[in-house]
Order: sequence, then structure tokens, then C-alpha cells
Amino acid sequence: MNKLIKFLTPPIAAAIFGYGVGLFYDLKPLLLSGSLAFVTLLYCILLSRAPGKPQEKGIIKNVLMKLPVVIVLSIIVWFVAGHFGFPVWWQIEFVAFTFVGLVFFVVLDLRTMAPEKTATRTSVRLLGTYGLASVLFITITAQLPQFDPQVELDKLNKPPVKLSGLAGPEVIAAGRRVFEDNKCFNCHKVFWEGNSDRGPNLGTKQIGLFNEDYLKEQIVDPRKIQSPGFDDPKSYKAMPTYYGEDLSEDELNALVSYLKTMRDPTNIPVEGKLGEQWTWYDDPKIIEEGKLVYEGKEPAVEGLNCSVCHGTDGIPLMTGALDFRNANNKDSEKFDAAERSDKTLKDWPDALWYKRVTQGVPGTPMAAWGTMFPHLYLWKAIAYERTFHDPLDQRASKVPVPPIPTEEEIKRWKDEGLFMDPLL
Repeated sequence: MNKLIKFLTPPIAAAIFGYGVGLFYDLKPLLLSGSLAFVTLLYCILLSRAPGKPQEKGIIKNVLMKLPVVIVLSIIVWFVAGHFGFPVWWQIEFVAFTFVGLVFFVVLDLRTMAPEKTATRTSVRLLGTYGLASVLFITITAQLPQFDPQVELDKLNKPPVKLSGLAGPEVIAAGRRVFEDNKCFNCHKVFWEGNSDRGPNLGTKQIGLFNEDYLKEQIVDPRKIQSPGFDDPKSYKAMPTYYGEDLSEDELNALVSYLKTMRDPTNIPVEGKLGEQWTWYDDPKIIEEGKLVYEGKEPAVEGLNCSVCHGTDGIPLMTGALDFRNANNKDSEKFDAAERSDKTLKDWPDALWYKRVTQGVPGTPMAAWGTMFPHLYLWKAIAYERTFHDPLDQRASKVPVPPIPTEEEIKRWKDEGLFMDPLL
């Protein structure tokens, strides 16, 4: 019994320690606790084995025995670092250090050297071992991006953004420069760009749907309203609060112009942290706000009332209005065969919902609402309309989060005019 207690004490202590660290740093306490406990238990099992007969290994056998372990460990390190949002260069560095460990442990397990005869030979070998580790470290890290003080000084000495005389696309380009110079990509992705998920992906969140006042408030007072899924203590303090002082009025306006381009006409907005995300279809708050839009009760879009034709309870009040309750309804016959979709309502992609709501149906009261009202509220109405045939409380699982659009897809949106805005 005493042996069992001694055997289990280290893993239990590691689990408690890992859970505490996980709680303090908000790093998934159960996962960290379990991982540390498993590694410690494995180590205890290995230590409990009776030592075998000492046997020297040649260099080839030495490497072949350790290489598979290092490869598996490198794969684990890569994915764990990616899971916790480390930039890709950090992931590469972590993996590089596992191979540094391979070399170091291979050196330790080389055949026994001749006994030292003098203090000088001992010192030479010790310094040689240290020198080898140093050369490996410097050689590997030299391949990674290096800090260049001159580059940082050039950024600081750039002339401030001035919007006077600039046209729309130039203002957007100036805003991207502000975004890059203030290291916003260090925490935020914009669709596929960026290397960190510490903050929301501003592209898939479609931050550009929100009005300018909201965007400015999020920049200068980021802790007033937290993005859904980022309301934990660590995320709450992540966004700096000094941009209101650091950015000039022109820089702030240019940045907002750039943020306004972050929209997706083919997918509904996505909220939450990577790995725990959800779409607006599964957001009760959004659906409730969408209901107000649908029933004509949202003051921000006075004059928009979907229920006038489609009915408050989903029963159409006008001939030809789509019945959202019937999941097997098909697209309007007002479109010709080339334009009409053959998919039933339950299988409509987000892009079709968005197109029908924003561009309307010819020859019917279904107007091109996208030319009259902010698209933020149209997406909310779409999220609510889906609940008529797919109630939120009856879903077996969440609606899948769409893949992040590629650069080629975004170019196609612009070429096909899906944004309904020449600047975008």
C-alpha cells in the first residue's frame, strides 16, 4: 500500500499543479492537469523498471532509437502550440528545440570517453559540450525572423496618416497600414491573414458590418463591450487601452475604413474563440435581435418589416411570399432556370439567403433590402427566419462553422459585386 501511495503521489501532485496553473493562466485546466499527470505517471513507470545490463550503443543505433520519439514529440508540440494560439514561427522554434534535445541526448549517450588525465582535458571537453549546444542554438534561431531596430525606428518615424485629398481605396490602404503598424495582426486574424487567434478573427466575425461609432468605441475603449467568447479575465485585459491617445483622428478614421471592408457575403458571421466557435444561427441573443428586425420593431431599421408579407408566426400573408416553416420549399419561380437554385430551403447556403434578402426577387414586393438597410440587421433577420423550420431548441447539434475564405474567394466576391458596394 505504501508503495502504491509513493507511486501515485507524483502524478497527483502534477495534476494539482497543472490545474492551478491552468486556472491562473486560463489554459484549459483539465487538459493541462491531465497531460502533466499522464507524463509524470509514465515517467514513474519507467523509473520503476529494473535497470537492464549497461550496454554501449553506437552512434547510428543511438540516433535510430531516439529519432522516432523526437518526431512524435515534435508533432505533439506543434499541434499543442497551435491549439494555444502561438504564432507559426513560435511553433517552428518549439519543434526546433526538440531536435536540439535529440542532438544533446545523443551526445550524452555516446560511447564512454577515455578517463580524464588532467584538469585541462576536463575543461576542454566541458567547454566543447557547451560550445556544441551554443552553436546549435545560434544556428537554428538564426534561421528565424530577427528583430531589426532600424525597421522599428522607420515605423516610428513614418509621417502620420493624412486623409486630406485621399479617395476611398487610398483611405482603406492607409487604414491597413495603421492596422499593421500597430501590430493588430499579433492578436487578430483577418480571414486567412495573421498568425494568432488571441482575439477574434475580424474577417469571419465580419466586424465591417458594424457602424463606425461602434468600431471607434471598440478601438479606444475595448473593455466596455467584450466580443462574445472573449469575456474571460485574460481576454478582457488583452486589448490595449491606449489607442485613443496614440492614434490621430485621421489614423482612427482610416483604420475604421479598413475594418469596414471585413465582410463576407457568402457566410453568416462567426463568434467565439478558435475551437469553441459558433455562427449567428446558434446565438440566442442574435436570434432575439433578428426577431425584432423581422417583426419591424428594430428602431435602427425603421421601415423594414418582414412579417408584413411572411407573417409574424411564419404563415405568409401575401401570395408568393416564401413560407419559412416549410423546410422543403424551393426558390422563387420568378427567377429563370440559370438563376434559380434547385436546393430546398433547409439546404440553402448562406450565400443564397444573403443574395435573396439583399438583392430581392424581381416582380415581387421582395425588394433589394441591401440597398436600403444596414446588412448587419439583414443577417440577424436571416438567423431568425431559419428558426421557423429549424427551431434553436430542437437542434441536435450546432450549425457547422464555415471554413475561412481564401484570398481567391474574396477576389471573386469583389469581381461578382456580391458586396453591393463599389469600394469593397
